[in-house]
Amino acid sequence: MAKYRLMANKWAKEFITAKDKKYALNSIIYNINYLVYSSTKEPLTYQDRSLIFKHIFDIIAGREPLIVQEDEQIKPDFSDITVLFERRNFVLKQLSAGLKKQAELN
Repeated sequence: MAKYRLMANKWAKEFITAKDKKYALNSIIYNINYLVYSSTKEPLTYQDRSLIFKHIFDIIAGREPLIVQEDEQIKPDFSDITVLFERRNFVLKQLSAGLKKQAELN
């Protein structure tokens, strides 16, 4: 679980600092869809993928702390959460479809 939160924190930072939020979100979806378990090299389940996205959402919404370096000044603004909230269903659909796409490739 701690690794999921660290990954979510990294991607939340990338999303917050991105100039093109939709592009950043698509990049995050792509990266999440191709994560594998280190022990088995199998793709993550939909539940684990959606859990990572939930952590990203919660960090940007302010429900979880954003972990930053001492010299970093990163803070989400209202437009960040608005974009995520508006595209939430799309993201979850893409995370679900990612499993099917991955299965087709294997």
